[in-house]
Parts: sequence; C-alpha cells; structure tokens
Amino acid sequence: MARVQNALGRTGPPALTTPRPELVDALVRQVAADDPNRVARFIERAGKNGVTVRQAAPPAILAILDEFLSPYSVERLLINAGAWEAQLGLHAHFTAAGKTVVRWGDTNCSADAFDCQAAITDCRYGLADTGAFLVASSPTFGRSSTLTPPVHIVLLPREDILADMVDGLAAIARESGPLLPSNVVIINGPSKTSDIESNLVTGVHGPKYVYAVVIDG
Repeated sequence: MARVQNALGRTGPPALTTPRPELVDALVRQVAADDPNRVARFIERAGKNGVTVRQAAPPAILAILDEFLSPYSVERLLINAGAWEAQLGLHAHFTAAGKTVVRWGDTNCSADAFDCQAAITDCRYGLADTGAFLVASSPTFGRSSTLTPPVHIVLLPREDILADMVDGLAAIARESGPLLPSNVVIINGPSKTSDIESNLVTGVHGPKYVYAVVIDG
C-alpha cells in the first residue's frame, strides 16, 4: 500500500473511511471460544464433510495410520508432520513396511509429492464449527503436501481444535506477526467440484480421501 500511495503522490497514513466493525459473537459464531464440546463437534462435522476421524492417544496412532492406508496401494508416502514425525517414529515405521518415504524438505520434495499416493501431515488448527482444518504455508510446510497425493491423513492434537475461523485466523496472526503466511487454506474434506449440470466429481483439485487422527494427550 505504501508503494501505491507514493506512486499517487500521497503522504501520511492511509485514511480509513470506516472503522472495523465490532465483533458480535452472537451474530458470527456458532461455537463459543470456550465451548467444552469443541472436540466432539469437530469430529461430528468433519465426518459429515466426508472425513474419516479417529480419536486416540499416541501409542495407538501407528496402527490407525496403517488401517487408514490399507485400502490403497501406497508405495510412496509423503510425510510433513512436524514434530510428530519423530515422536511417532513415522519414517522408521513406514520404511520398515516397505514404503518409500518422502519427507517435506528433502531435495525435490515438491516434485516428488506428485508421485506419492498418500500424505501424512499436521495442520495449524482444527475448526469446530465446520469440522475443517486450517493450514498455512511456511518454509517447512509446502502447499503440495495437502494438494497432490490422492489420500491425505491429518494429525491434529485435540488442544489445537478452536471454535471457528475467527479464532483460527487470529491465532495465525499472533504467531506470524506483521508478515502473514503467503497462503492460508481451510480444508473442509475431500476435494469436490461440479459442472454446470451439477455432476459432482470428487478429487479433482486435491485429495479424494481425507482422514484425521485427533490426538489425545
């Protein structure tokens, strides 16, 4: 905006024509920020969006991931799960199972992602009102992680389930400071689109199958 102002020969701070409207919770929120049932609502809504959700403590997660992947012929697996990769031993587990593991951050990982049949990632937050995932690009989290493999599994700690996008975007802004991420995406389930005749097709612009593990403890 400063460059635009300078090009127009204007100086001083930009004049705001109207103040930002006050946030009225009763008008914009379906879920209170402190709602104790956020996790249950997230699981319910995510299920209605076509996401298969399981809730478990860390010792049970590897078995659940194997269960999620079992219907598919997964030879190459993309992992971009932050601290959960080491904590759960994801690389060693799937390498021992005979899969080729691509880690986000490896050389050519963004290109290799297109050859992976599945991805396991973390996310920034879950949104209880819609059962959605909030992800944001960063040097350690590329957009291809959640877009290119046809099967996407999300690891989501229960404490990272917030009420809604109001809280989610506020949290992103607090974490990022003045420089927001270049890309923030709300994932509401498997990718869907329809043509002018309303023929619904799943998996066109992103994964066809989406799973999630809500992590307890």
